[in-house]
Amino acid sequence: MKEAKRAPRSIEYALAVIRQAFNRTKEWGIYQGDNPTCKVKKPRVDNKRIRFLSPDEARMLLEECKKRSRQLYEMCLLSLYCGLRAGEIFNLTWQDIDLKNELIQIKDPKNKTNRVAYMNDEAKAMFEAKKEGEPNELVFKDRKGKKIKEISNTFNKVVNALGFNENVKDPRDRVVFHTLRHTFASWLAIGGVPIYTIKDLLGHKNLTMTERYSHLIPDTKRQAVKVLGNIGKEGETNILEVDKES
Repeated sequence: MKEAKRAPRSIEYALAVIRQAFNRTKEWGIYQGDNPTCKVKKPRVDNKRIRFLSPDEARMLLEECKKRSRQLYEMCLLSLYCGLRAGEIFNLTWQDIDLKNELIQIKDPKNKTNRVAYMNDEAKAMFEAKKEGEPNELVFKDRKGKKIKEISNTFNKVVNALGFNENVKDPRDRVVFHTLRHTFASWLAIGGVPIYTIKDLLGHKNLTMTERYSHLIPDTKRQAVKVLGNIGKEGETNILEVDKES
């Protein structure tokens, strides 16, 4: 696959499938040997998205989505302002929406750990404007009233109309629906929100996933080094004074 210039991520997926197949045959007693994938070095994959929207870009995207699809606009709103993944939005039922306390219960997310998301004013107003359904009823449905499986292609049409991906070659720089969640975290970091708080709001299991936003946090490290410099200068002054006295 590498010689055929397949993407590292595709190779990683293929290895995962083969690994799972051998593990299952060992469970069934069909195969007793070592899993051969253990001897294959996994390709290094750096597919972390870098791109996030500016406030003006976010405003334009929301306005354009609202013109074309009210439901798409509402889902974009939740990802941008509450940090929800697409799958988490698809799974929302009305019993997960707590307007009184401005909370959203995220159940059975990607990392299997339930969490709470917080509404801002825009998200709360959006829910208040919707007709509330039965507790177990999905908040967002497809045209047949069933659970949505993927973001509408209308999103890509909006992005193309706005020219966000024009002449963009690197997939990590392309604007996709997940860019909205990435923007949510990036804006928090720029606003000086502690990295551990961002981690909890995103529902990351560990800090490694969240550290990609640390470079956006106001430059406290630089200020810290300057403090050390000042301490050094003060110490140097004191030493000189001691030398003079001696």
